[in-house]
Amino acid sequence: MTYSQPNFITQYPKIVDKRFHQLRFNIEENKCEAAVITKLSNIRYLTNFSGSSAFLFVTDDEVHFVTDDRYEEQIKTELYDLPNLQVHITRDVWGYLAKSKFLNKVENLGFEADHIPYGDAVEIRNRIRPLKFKPINNLVERFTYPKAPEELEYIKQACKIAEKVYEEMLGFIQPGMSEKDIAIEIAYRTRKLGSEGDPFDIIAVSGPRTALVHGKPSDRKIKKNDVILLDFGAKVQGFGSDITRTFCVGKATKEQKSIYKLVYDAKKAACEATRPGMNGKLLDAVARKMIDNAGYGINFQHSLGHGIGLEAHEGPIITFRRDDQIIPEDVVLAIEPGVYFPDKFGMRVEDDIYITRNEVTMLTNAPEELIVI
Repeated sequence: MTYSQPNFITQYPKIVDKRFHQLRFNIEENKCEAAVITKLSNIRYLTNFSGSSAFLFVTDDEVHFVTDDRYEEQIKTELYDLPNLQVHITRDVWGYLAKSKFLNKVENLGFEADHIPYGDAVEIRNRIRPLKFKPINNLVERFTYPKAPEELEYIKQACKIAEKVYEEMLGFIQPGMSEKDIAIEIAYRTRKLGSEGDPFDIIAVSGPRTALVHGKPSDRKIKKNDVILLDFGAKVQGFGSDITRTFCVGKATKEQKSIYKLVYDAKKAACEATRPGMNGKLLDAVARKMIDNAGYGINFQHSLGHGIGLEAHEGPIITFRRDDQIIPEDVVLAIEPGVYFPDKFGMRVEDDIYITRNEVTMLTNAPEELIVI
C-alpha cells in the first residue's frame, strides 16, 4: 500500500540533498532512468531509516521508499521528509512493483551490482520484465564518504566513549583474566556509556596471540609481562568509532618499546600527511616506508586504514593494493599501522581522524609511549 507521509523529519543534513544529486547524475551516466538501493547502510545515509528491511527506488524526480508492515510505525518518526517522497508498505517488493507500476515511465532500472548476488539479480530481472535490470558498481558509496556535521558529531561521541573505556580498562585488566573476560567488559562498559552496540567484533588478544591481526578473544589467561592488544569501538546513532591500543602488563622489553615507537611514529606521520584529493596508496606508503626502512616491512602486511561511518570499515580504503582510492574532503579515516611477529607478539596503533580542506583533526589520540600497567 502507499500512503502520505506523516511528520517525517524536515530538518535533515544538507549533505543528503547533495548525495541524491550525485546519485541521480550517476544513474543518468549509466544510461538508466532509475535505480534501486538495497544496501541498508546506503539507504540509511539517504533516508535515516535504521530498520532491517527496505528498498529505495530513485528516479530523476521521485524517491520511493519501500518497507514492510513491521516498520510502519517506526518510519513515521524516522524518515527524512525528502522532496517527492512516496512510502510503500509491502512484503513482496518485486511483485508490488510489477502490480503498482510506480516506475511505469522507467525502461532501465540500475541496481547495486556489488550488493545483489548474481542469482538474485537474475530472478529479479525475470520478475520485473519488460523492465531492464542493469548492474551498476559503486552506485552510492563514494557519495557517502564525506560526512555531514551532524554525522561527524555522532562519530565524535563514539570516539569519546571508546577512549573513556580504554582508560577504564587500564585499571581493570590484570593477570589471571581471560581475553574473553576483557572483551565482555569492554562491551559492557561501552554500552553503559551510551554505545548502541559494537560496530565490529571486539579484538582482545594477549601474549603471542597479539600477532594475530584479527584474533578473536580466547580463554587464554593474561600473564605477567604480556603484551595486550585491544581493537574496538562504540556506536552512536548508527555511526561508529574504531581504535586500537597496545600496552603491556608488568614489564616491557626494549624491543617492545622500540616497536611501539615505530608503529606510533608511522601512524603519526600518516595522519599528518593526509590531504583531501590524495591517493590512498600514496598515504599508505608514508607509513609503510618508515616501517620498511626500519627493517620490518614484511611484518606489516595489512592496509594502513579505511573510512568510518555507518559501517566500521568503509571506503576509501587506504592500501598499497589499490591505486583508485581517493581521499575526499570531510571524510573520517581510521589509520592503523602494525608490526607482527608470529608466535612472539604484535603491536598496532589506530586513531580516527577527520580531514577537511584546511586541516586534519585528531578525533582520538593514542599514547605516544608504550603504557605499562
